[in-house]
Amino acid sequence: MTPYLILSLILVATGLALLAVVAYLARLVRRHRRSLSTLLKLAKDDLEPLQLPAAAWPALSDGGIKRLDFSGRWFGQPVQGSFGTATDASRPFHFKITANDDIRLTFHLYARTDRGEARLFAENLAGVFRLLLETAVHSKMQALSAALAEQARLTLYLQHDLRNLAQWVEWLAGDFADAHDDAALLGVAQRLRTGAPHAAARARHILDATCKRCATVPPGLQMIALREAIVQSAEHAGIAITIVQDAFVLLQRELLNRTLDNLFANVATLLRSHPDRRIAVDIADEAEKVHVRIQIPRLAEVAQLPPEKLFEPFASGRPGGLGLGLYQARKSLREAGGDLLAELQQDNIVFMLSLPRTQTLTV
Repeated sequence: MTPYLILSLILVATGLALLAVVAYLARLVRRHRRSLSTLLKLAKDDLEPLQLPAAAWPALSDGGIKRLDFSGRWFGQPVQGSFGTATDASRPFHFKITANDDIRLTFHLYARTDRGEARLFAENLAGVFRLLLETAVHSKMQALSAALAEQARLTLYLQHDLRNLAQWVEWLAGDFADAHDDAALLGVAQRLRTGAPHAAARARHILDATCKRCATVPPGLQMIALREAIVQSAEHAGIAITIVQDAFVLLQRELLNRTLDNLFANVATLLRSHPDRRIAVDIADEAEKVHVRIQIPRLAEVAQLPPEKLFEPFASGRPGGLGLGLYQARKSLREAGGDLLAELQQDNIVFMLSLPRTQTLTV
């Protein structure tokens, strides 16, 4: 056999070998691209983190992973799972997923081979799978944090709403206990008939908030007669007011009621012991805003808070006060697109409510 023929055979064999290698690599690349595309589609499926291993396993298996094991704790509960066939002592890809002390998971992924490009592609898929898990856990914890924050906000509001309703029941029971003749009982019953629908609406709101999930869509706006709403809240608190003017605003009734309830409940206990002192309310109807001025007597029994602390949560000048009434009143009014300011005078504290004609909700 001549040298030229031998050289030709060597070149042909080398070419065939290179062709086989290229075909093998092309097959690996196609398989990897297919597996990678399937994994990335899972990111759009909004799966729970513990659902991801089962959902991702077909793509991982197709991409060169022989076995997947995981174990750990999920919010205190032990969890574990396995996919694929038993494997020898090959080097695994391993990583941990943690979130505070709530989630601690360990993953082991075994490739079909420990050598060459197949392991490199398998390692790349394992890295993508890890990113999917970390993203899902991060989204889970973010949603949980948001839910807990909303629950805390709701609890803060409900605490004061329940206090207001309990105070109304206490005042009503006290009035009945103090009524020693039929005429007095009739007067208390008439006040009860006037205030009962208002109290029932508050009770329904509390039940709805505690028994149902928070609505994702805010309640509809209502055209509200301010004079009627203010008088109802004052009667609910058992205090006397003087108000003549009226105006209409387009608001969420719940937010306005919460503002007024918290304003009046903040001073109701003391004002009920001073029947000679009344709250004066003025309403100014302007082009784009309605301004309500509520003038409340300053009583000697109330410690004098500095102006900058009036709306500070948990700062209270009233004995036994939670320091949340004015804070929640202002927050509720701002959620309705308005605002609440206060001015301290020598004998009065004046609250100035600015109400929009149309509502822009703040988040």
